[in-house]
Amino acid sequence: MDVATPAVQEFFDQYARRRSAMDIDRIISQYADSCMYAGADGARVVEKQAILAGFTKALELLKTVGHRSTKVASLDETRVDEHYAMVRAQFVWRFDKAAAPPIDVKVDSTFILYLKDGVPKIVFQHEHEDFWQALRTRGVLPAQG
Repeated sequence: MDVATPAVQEFFDQYARRRSAMDIDRIISQYADSCMYAGADGARVVEKQAILAGFTKALELLKTVGHRSTKVASLDETRVDEHYAMVRAQFVWRFDKAAAPPIDVKVDSTFILYLKDGVPKIVFQHEHEDFWQALRTRGVLPAQG
């Protein structure tokens, strides 16, 4: 399903483009000063500085394994109230490795956005699977030993 308001569609298109460009400052600008992140290891509150540090390290690693682009595959937006929207998003991360065909890795996430004056900010992000394990499974990263 691909249902999203134009503002939310543009927000996530920027989200993907900024990852492709590795524009860390602009990626960070899409998050609230404090937000919650949930994944396979549980949920935790993270501050913007921790997000910055994590993205800096992660994007450098992704670059070394051939990350070329991130694209929005689908969005499903549900308005919670006048200030919040829940968005289930699927992204396709493309990796090109030397002498091998490109590898596309689909990643499903759910976000809660806070919308103030028409500007969305991520206040909650849930990864449906461990991103790094998905990269190992698809052969982008070596299997853990």
